[in-house]
Amino acid sequence: MSKKPRSTIRALVVRLLVVVACIAGISGALIAAHRYAAVPAVTDARAPATRAEAPAVADKPVDTQASAEEPRPVRDVTPGGIARIFMTPAPPAKRKAAASIRITQAGVKPDGAIVGEGGSVRLYGVAFPEAKRVCKTAAGESWPCGRRAYITLHNRIAAETVSCEPRADADPPAADCFIGDLNLAAWILGQGLARLAADVSDEALVAAEAAARKARLGLWDEPGEAAPVSARRQ
Repeated sequence: MSKKPRSTIRALVVRLLVVVACIAGISGALIAAHRYAAVPAVTDARAPATRAEAPAVADKPVDTQASAEEPRPVRDVTPGGIARIFMTPAPPAKRKAAASIRITQAGVKPDGAIVGEGGSVRLYGVAFPEAKRVCKTAAGESWPCGRRAYITLHNRIAAETVSCEPRADADPPAADCFIGDLNLAAWILGQGLARLAADVSDEALVAAEAAARKARLGLWDEPGEAAPVSARRQ
């Protein structure tokens, strides 16, 4: 066989191989494209989801007065069986008026307190002199004004029933006390044996002390004591 036919056959074989290779390449590309199209899209679970845009809210004027006057309700989330915490507070308890005090078999202590069966009180608006105080008269005579004050009140109420209406909280309480219609505080002030307590403006008590001072009774007979309070302080 001559060399020419062999070279021709070889060229044909090479061409055939090239064509087969091209066809194989095209087929592979088509298969890959088909497979890629069939695979579903996979999202990254770790990627944050895109937030939906919040709808626009029109600006509204804030009623500050309504906000201050209308507290928002608080929802009670306490489980059953446990004491509630968010409960409406109970209204403050009303203070009870002081009860009247009725003292029987009454007597007086050296400090001026009235004692007996039923309780003990002090006369409202009255400042007793110290039990051991000694005073002097305008003539210079000494007398036990402290002892005289509580003995005089004791003799007036001894074995009597005294009715008292407390005015001020204390121990014992300060009270308006009476034997019948007699106001004991005004009575002892009118004798000049005690002074009106500071910051007391009760008209009956003020008048009783003024009358005793004008008449120079008891404590007011001491030199310099009969002058009005305003004059003594100058």
